[in-house]
Amino acid sequence: APGNQMAIARLDACFAERPRHEWLEILHAAGVPSGPVGERDAYFASEQVAANAMRVELHHPELGTVVVPGVSSKLTETPGAVRTLMVDTPLDDVGWAPRPSAPIPAMVPTEAPLAGIRVLDLGVVIAGPFGPTILANYGADVIKVEPPEGDSFRTSALGFAGWNRGKRGVVLDLKTPEGLATFYEMVRTADVVMDNYRLGVCERLKIDHATLSAINPRIITCSVLGYGKEGPLAPDPGFDPLLQALSGMMAAQGGDGEPVFHTLPVNDEATGLQAAFAVVTALNARERTGRGQHLWTSLANQGVLCQSGELTWFEGRPPAPVGYRDCAGTSALEGLYPCADGWVAIAATGPGRFEALCEALGEPRWREQWPDPGAEPRTGGLAEAIAAKLAGVERDEVLAALHGRGVPAVAAVTRDQTTTDPWLHANGFWEEYELAPYGTVAGVRSYAGFSRTPGGFRYPAPQLGEHTEEVL
Repeated sequence: APGNQMAIARLDACFAERPRHEWLEILHAAGVPSGPVGERDAYFASEQVAANAMRVELHHPELGTVVVPGVSSKLTETPGAVRTLMVDTPLDDVGWAPRPSAPIPAMVPTEAPLAGIRVLDLGVVIAGPFGPTILANYGADVIKVEPPEGDSFRTSALGFAGWNRGKRGVVLDLKTPEGLATFYEMVRTADVVMDNYRLGVCERLKIDHATLSAINPRIITCSVLGYGKEGPLAPDPGFDPLLQALSGMMAAQGGDGEPVFHTLPVNDEATGLQAAFAVVTALNARERTGRGQHLWTSLANQGVLCQSGELTWFEGRPPAPVGYRDCAGTSALEGLYPCADGWVAIAATGPGRFEALCEALGEPRWREQWPDPGAEPRTGGLAEAIAAKLAGVERDEVLAALHGRGVPAVAAVTRDQTTTDPWLHANGFWEEYELAPYGTVAGVRSYAGFSRTPGGFRYPAPQLGEHTEEVL
């Protein structure tokens, strides 16, 4: 919008008047969430990453010290650990031990994987609510507990609807004795409580794990934090764009140019996924111990996890690839190319695939012209030759030729086109449902397929307080 562009122009001019460190001090003093755009290697070596135990040093017999990411979800009673690097082991040394067979219990075919699990969702925006949404899709009874003013992300309308499907909605004011007492009653019959409050808020509201486990020893509590529980940044508010900047994602995507903002909330999504995975892990541990536990993860941890391949380091390791402005791929054989009527994505980096690509495009001479095609950049001679070959050809014709030779390739569709894409429909990716006040909308059907215990969403995203009377 013109108003937004005017505001951006004024802000650009304003920020250009002072060095970055001064602005960071000013913004921090004013309570404005902010942070620098950094490099991924510096982030991996930072005090905050170390405080979250997200950098682990291991020994390799040939490479020496190898530094790898740590475990991003922290379970307090049954913690995970990075124990060793992958090693080649003879099959005879594995020590297979047969497990005693047990009768398979009868199961109602329509019962979802997490049927019978109740989750109280205190999350807001994206990183907090997305984990409970995944659990709801797998059959858990998820109750979204909101304050009277509601989740601030409700202003995002359809975004809120997508991140909060499958839940029932309750309004409680946890700052009042009555609201807190009612929440405690809900905890008695719950299995999991999930939140993404800032550090210390759960204790201040008297809904921390120690308090809730005294009410229900089997309760599992999961906190999604911005920067973690320790370290210099732990008290600060964390948001996805800040972690994209701090973790080096933006700088790496921009390469030698300006940093590039990822419009998808990479760290928010990954944190929600990790929270859901950690909760299922804690539920499994509870089957053995009979007790719940507290667990946490953070956007800062996912800033490491999402760059695991790029951040794993040893002396002499080649530098990780970076992007560039309007990045169309990381190499000539792995990237995007325009056709006459749209774009295709090609991934021809495996053994024999360059030869197959040459045959598919009728250019066998390329094999002699580029004997080491894997080293060819997306902006080099081979990429230019591929682009020229595809430029005037219809996309379906290109895909048919590539698929006929076994070259991995797909149409690069727009976000709107995904709702009509025949492959996604054939695989049951989408479903239509009713959402007030929009009528019929399209949304994701399920995040995973289960042959005996299918999941799926039972409810659209709740209206504010829609199920309060029903639940209470």
